[in-house]
Amino acid sequence: MQSDFQLGIWRVQPQLNCVSCDQKIIRLEPKMMEVLLCLAQSSGEVVSKERLVQEVWRNTFVTDDVLIRCVSALRKAFGDDSGKPAIIETIPKRGYRLVLPVVPVAYSQRTQGASPSDFADSIAVLPFENAGPDPDMEYLSDGIAETIINYLSRLQNLRVVPRTTTFQYKRKSLNPSEVGHELGVRLVLTGHVRQQRERLVVVTELIDTARHSQLWGETYDRKMEDIFSIQNQIAAEIPNYLRLRLTEVEKRELAKRPTESREAYHLFLKAMYFANKYSPEGFGKGLDYCRQAIAADPLYADAYAALSYLYGLLGAFDVVPAREAFPRARAAAVKALEIDDGLSDAHAALGFVLMLHDWDWQSAEAEFRRAIELGPHMSGGHYAYSIWLLAQDRPEEAAAEAGRALDLDPLSLPKNCHLGVVHFLGHEYDAAIDQLRRTIELDASFVMAHHILALVYAVKGMRAEALAEAERAHPLSDEIYSRVTFARINALTGKPGEARQVLTLLEQVEQAAKPSSYRATWCAMIHALLGEQVQAFEWLDRAYEEREAALIYLRHFPDYESLHEDPRFADLLRRIGLPS
Repeated sequence: MQSDFQLGIWRVQPQLNCVSCDQKIIRLEPKMMEVLLCLAQSSGEVVSKERLVQEVWRNTFVTDDVLIRCVSALRKAFGDDSGKPAIIETIPKRGYRLVLPVVPVAYSQRTQGASPSDFADSIAVLPFENAGPDPDMEYLSDGIAETIINYLSRLQNLRVVPRTTTFQYKRKSLNPSEVGHELGVRLVLTGHVRQQRERLVVVTELIDTARHSQLWGETYDRKMEDIFSIQNQIAAEIPNYLRLRLTEVEKRELAKRPTESREAYHLFLKAMYFANKYSPEGFGKGLDYCRQAIAADPLYADAYAALSYLYGLLGAFDVVPAREAFPRARAAAVKALEIDDGLSDAHAALGFVLMLHDWDWQSAEAEFRRAIELGPHMSGGHYAYSIWLLAQDRPEEAAAEAGRALDLDPLSLPKNCHLGVVHFLGHEYDAAIDQLRRTIELDASFVMAHHILALVYAVKGMRAEALAEAERAHPLSDEIYSRVTFARINALTGKPGEARQVLTLLEQVEQAAKPSSYRATWCAMIHALLGEQVQAFEWLDRAYEEREAALIYLRHFPDYESLHEDPRFADLLRRIGLPS
């Protein structure tokens, strides 16, 4: 049974591993969905524990506890009460029974006869096209589309496809209706932008994907300083074509201008244009433009939030030492929230600093929860909170939050890869392989997915597959990072000699160059895999002193399993604030 079906008020989508109700989408672990499908095949009948284990965990030895936890997680997803079950009933000493009938979904009836009153409250804003002759003005067309996305994302009852997903369609000649069906949204907004000296021409079109027709179109020919009013008017027009009753707060949000300085706004758009290239060079240019935007308007909250985001990335990836990057990220996030406490992105950025650098777990969780409260349909808060949950050794909840982030931003490469990482570090290796393969199918050049997939294969003892995946990653990677992956694979699969050669190189580089928290972590991993605990803890102490962000996953990396029983390991977990 792979087709969608209905369980009471719940829509079950097996191919997406999710269930939904009242616009709430809940991602299920693959094994949870398999258990649900097994029960659905015999709806109303008792399915024995033995049959469930045999069909879901084929050729794998698992205890009843694994099945019990899986059913418990399913009940939690549905909000079902085991004492008074409405969906899954426990039959003592026999098994489980699906109480509700299974009703197949008739897809052909989805859009037939649809009228404006049937509109689903969802929209995708595609990247606007730079219709002018100057390619350097692309930051403006990108920025206008992204600003409209940000405006609409503030509406509680509207699902807005994030920028990272819609911008996958940039420079592709696609039918907007087809894109809408692919993304599962009813409305698609397209646009063209052209600057003519001191005038700005923006042409927009709103498409009803069910009827393949235009609902609304407008041409704005204004002075450049009217860019804010153009964006506000476009964003305010959308709710008119949806069943949305805006609150007074939401109306004010749509009318609000992030800055009154046109210069600051253009500098901010340039900052995000380069930041979204997701490269060290792009991060550097983004920082420079953020600083210029703040200089032009010292009360520009969005620019401070972006500055925090960029410093956090530079610190997390060890481009700038963590002890330099994260305090700057914290200061920028705090300043953004002093100006506007309602910025979801600023709360998420502050939470990252509190989690990755300060190891202030309680405060970090509060910031992530606040980010989700302010932007429930924005993927960033869910993504950040899933990292927190995994670090706190709550892998099932982490996978659920990572799944929610992915449901909201389905074509985001980092979020696709992150769900694979959650499965990997949660020891769900088959699920990790499936998810990482999906990520690579989206973009074979996304190097992180290759490295993680290679390590998953290595942990499973699949040496040939691991080495083949590492070879695919090699031409896309930094040379040392690539060699570290090969070293970890060799150490995990019983080839210590090859691993030691890379370890020698790493230690030589560390002595000759500026200390790196990344290299300290890699040295610790390889020493631990080689059974050299003294050296492993020496390097872990260096990583700790440098506040290495990856230490939040200390208890989950398979490289460190040989250290778990050592009292020094428990002490390190305690110092970081992780459960021991």
